[in-house]
Amino acid sequence: VLSEYTRVTSEGGRLSDVLSGHIDPDDGIAPPAEVPPPVDPKAVKAEGADDDEEESADASDEEDEVESGPDPVIAQQRFGAVSDQMEITRKALKKFGRDDKHAIAEMVALAELFMPIKLVPKQFEGLVERVRGALERLRAQERAIMQR
Repeated sequence: VLSEYTRVTSEGGRLSDVLSGHIDPDDGIAPPAEVPPPVDPKAVKAEGADDDEEESADASDEEDEVESGPDPVIAQQRFGAVSDQMEITRKALKKFGRDDKHAIAEMVALAELFMPIKLVPKQFEGLVERVRGALERLRAQERAIMQR
């Protein structure tokens, strides 16, 4: 998912090809601490409005486009946080092993950052296929053991 996000942002693809949005924090799920309040985009828009009236008309057009899809600023912050935590988690797994409490804590932190991201079906299916494949291999091994 991170590599697909990086590809979309670097090659100029549509962000809506990777994610459909974020889980609303009002639903009882706490957002990650790295995400700033939505005041920042308003401040940026206010600065753009001071430059020229034509630019403010363009900014309002951009607002309409942003509202129709995921906010690129929030997406960048969330995927950046997930990427950073992924590196921390990999290092903890390499250093401590999967069963250590430090590694487990890092995996939980990674999961909490990743869970609020709503993926498009194409991305979700890619993740689910990996789990299904692993489950099929496990069942094949179980059958082989039971037949012995």
